[in-house]
Amino acid sequence: MNDLTDAWWRFVPAPPPDADALALAARSGRGAISRALRDARARLGTGRTVKLLRSVDRTAALRPIRVYFAASYQPRVITEALALAFAIAGLDLELVAEEGLVPGEGANDAEAGFDCAIVSVVPLDGEGSASGEAVLVAAEKLAANLCCPVAVIPGNARSFENTSELPAGVSVCPVAGALTDDELLFDARFAGSLGTIPTPRGADSIADTAAGFAARVSGRAPKLVVTDLDDTLWSGVLGETPMTPLRPAYGAALAALAARGQVIAAASRNDPAAVDAALAKLATETARPPFAHLAVGWEDKPVLVGEVLEALGLAPGHTIFVDNDPVNCASVAARFPDMDVRRFTGEEADVAAMLLADPLLAATESPAAAADRSTFYRRRAAVEAAREEAPDDATFLERLGTRLTVVAITPANVPRAAELARRVNQFVLTEVRPNESALAGRGSPFDFLVRLDDVFGSHGLVGLVLARRAGDAVVIDNLLLSCRALQRRVEFAMLAILAERAHAAGASRLVGTIETLERNAPARGLFAAAGWPESGGRWVLPLDPSGPASHWPAGVTRDTQTESEEA
Repeated sequence: MNDLTDAWWRFVPAPPPDADALALAARSGRGAISRALRDARARLGTGRTVKLLRSVDRTAALRPIRVYFAASYQPRVITEALALAFAIAGLDLELVAEEGLVPGEGANDAEAGFDCAIVSVVPLDGEGSASGEAVLVAAEKLAANLCCPVAVIPGNARSFENTSELPAGVSVCPVAGALTDDELLFDARFAGSLGTIPTPRGADSIADTAAGFAARVSGRAPKLVVTDLDDTLWSGVLGETPMTPLRPAYGAALAALAARGQVIAAASRNDPAAVDAALAKLATETARPPFAHLAVGWEDKPVLVGEVLEALGLAPGHTIFVDNDPVNCASVAARFPDMDVRRFTGEEADVAAMLLADPLLAATESPAAAADRSTFYRRRAAVEAAREEAPDDATFLERLGTRLTVVAITPANVPRAAELARRVNQFVLTEVRPNESALAGRGSPFDFLVRLDDVFGSHGLVGLVLARRAGDAVVIDNLLLSCRALQRRVEFAMLAILAERAHAAGASRLVGTIETLERNAPARGLFAAAGWPESGGRWVLPLDPSGPASHWPAGVTRDTQTESEEA
């Protein structure tokens, strides 16, 4: 079989992947190995694909993750599906799996640390909330015992429709019907002997749902969807066809993804004026997606996609690109091997359904927070445009009017603090990334968030400092800053705020370390640029009891209002 079908992950005719093809994809990047594994699963089946996967070195493309899996059925029937689904999501799975909802011996290994836990249950009797509530109680205990987020994947979502507010640290993640074409997830024909177990397709769908949750909580899920325009967002080609009507199902899918928190952008080889005019005509269309950035011109498609990434400060590994042209797909995939490139092929409704059902693109935040995200990235693009127009950094910062507000970490904003901890990849000092439970339990007076505002409006909560007292020192566990706030001296203001707190508490010094992580090059020079002395791999700022704690950076204003406790 080497034909081009409606499989969106295949751009050119090719035989089913073998071990050599998977090895090459693994060396190329995360996006390449993900597409190869999807293709192999569809054409060879899960079992054969897992055997191939185990034969190749995948360490460069996949990030290790440790997961506790509790099931109300025999978990061994789904372990291969889980390993493959996690690899497709960019994760190298270390699994501790047990049958039963009461934590067993495997859960006692919590000292080794679990990144998340999954609870998978067969369809529950009846449609009331009682049995669903019992599962949620078990999941809540699991979250407390393991100190990690827990996802409940129900065999029948109706059992959870009438449940009360979810316990802290617990999410319910139903399997999207489109993943199975609404087929049953479980086979109960042998319930009396083998028990109720997932069907082969049900196992893959449950595993994909689990991997999507794990990718989201570990910061590996997509943040940005970049779409083509001609014959993708609309039918036809501008300048060649008299009408270019919006494809309503696809446009509505992109708008729905924006409502879930995805940033939406476009990259199109086209005349900018023609695109502006076409989008203006679609301004009243409810299915028109909210674009955070448009890259339009006659450059090659990889150049335009690169412009989007540069403008929004997001990485290829957190990006999905959709285009109807297989040549464009192949060229973008070659330029950005970590990118999730998808060919717009087949029926429009099927493409829309594929995107909406993808567990990697499931909602992770409230509708209000998701709507804010697109606004924040549009403002970031405006900031970068202002930077280009300014003659120098001093003028740029003066025009920008950067204002910071210190925000205490409270139960209301712990989810945002945890989101920063897992999503920030560029300006981050260490791998200390506490989840919601761990953040809520820290209780350090030196932990805080910062909100950023400027002449373009609010950019929301963009920075997180995690620090603790250790003898006469205050030690920085981590400092994280959103890409929306880079190159604005915000990081130096955050250090100054921490120094003030440490000084007021009677500490004699601040201590920090910087680990070399995959993408944290922008953060590696922080302490040196701030003038901190380095000794033995640690950076130490002495705090003079008789002098000021630290210098405040020029171009940044601290809001004089009382420290906020906003969400």
